[in-house]
Amino acid sequence: MDQEAPARSWSRVDGIDLLRGLAIFFVLMNHVNMQLLFAHVPYTRGLPKQVVATLVWNGQQGVQIFFAVSGFLITTTSLRRWKSLAQVSAADFYRLRFARIAPLLMALLAVLSVLHLAHVEHFVVKPESGGLGRALVAALTFHVNLLEARRGYLPGSWDILWSLSVEETFYFAFPWVCRWLGRGRLMIALLLVFVALGPFGRAALTHGNPVWREYSYLGGMDAIAMGCLTAIALNRQKLSRVAVVAGRRGWDATAVLPVALAHRGGLAAGAHGAIHERNQRGSFNADRGGRANRMAESAGSYAAIACRAAEL
Repeated sequence: MDQEAPARSWSRVDGIDLLRGLAIFFVLMNHVNMQLLFAHVPYTRGLPKQVVATLVWNGQQGVQIFFAVSGFLITTTSLRRWKSLAQVSAADFYRLRFARIAPLLMALLAVLSVLHLAHVEHFVVKPESGGLGRALVAALTFHVNLLEARRGYLPGSWDILWSLSVEETFYFAFPWVCRWLGRGRLMIALLLVFVALGPFGRAALTHGNPVWREYSYLGGMDAIAMGCLTAIALNRQKLSRVAVVAGRRGWDATAVLPVALAHRGGLAAGAHGAIHERNQRGSFNADRGGRANRMAESAGSYAAIACRAAEL
């Protein structure tokens, strides 16, 4: 007699965890790769160029996966909690975000501040970047990416906060847009606008600024919008029994999100190609090289923060 399979928990979806794992892998490999290159370790010698490009030059794509997963989870959880996006409570939404982000962020900033004041190498925010006070304001008001675009890169341990700046800026407006546009198709139309503007945010709207090309708000919000659209689409479709089983196993989200990310990756190919070419030519100056090493040292914290930010 066949035993009934134990009920699966809906608290986690295997497919989402798989995407998180891929994102962490791409980010870590990118940072390790930069450290090895600056140490002049020819570890890629003899390997096909496409294999090398796929394994170690997809760090930015890894961040975009985090963005898409985050948008999917935020929207899915909001639909489950409030039944409709039009019923989202802005006050409750902000409280939940604060509870998730603030403890880890404040702890990180406290540690970085102590290291800066102790003049520990690679952790001191230079005066030309605005010093410690300016970096703290940028981190707490989510515009580290804008500060770096205007004044140059911060130490690697601060630089990792650019992605949090993009994500939380999007979510600052999210509950209000849901309240105003969540009942009709205007919400979908607005998200599609973000998707359409993403390539411009990484190209024409950067005005030749290499930092803004990688870290701009619009350049990351298209991936978040794709995650939101995926959640809305899955919520609206009429699931058959087979689809329900697939959903329990995480197949739906795992199938749709990679398609969206592949589309997004094609649009960003030019920017990533330029970054790859610049790195390969060794065009980093001494400060840039130091930043690459510092980013490699902080890769673990980078992945941890990205995972935390991607979870609702």
